[in-house]
Amino acid sequence: MKLVKIDDYTYVNPESIGAIEDGSFGTNIYLTGSDKPIETSAEIKKVLDAISGSEEHLINNADMNILNAESINSGHLNYE
Repeated sequence: MKLVKIDDYTYVNPESIGAIEDGSFGTNIYLTGSDKPIETSAEIKKVLDAISGSEEHLINNADMNILNAESINSGHLNYE
């Protein structure tokens, strides 16, 4: 699984994205099979750059280990 960083709190697997829309205060990301969006304050251009594979947004395995540890300790990680 490859995750991309959308903002400081949101990490998404680009293969699971079904739709993206420009919201009134940022961007709404819909995962395949879901009608409830992941809301982010990131501009739509940044979201599109992230899912298209921009190196700036890629998360490597070392980062994933840190994220997993943080999510266990805080429960605040928002990724699908």
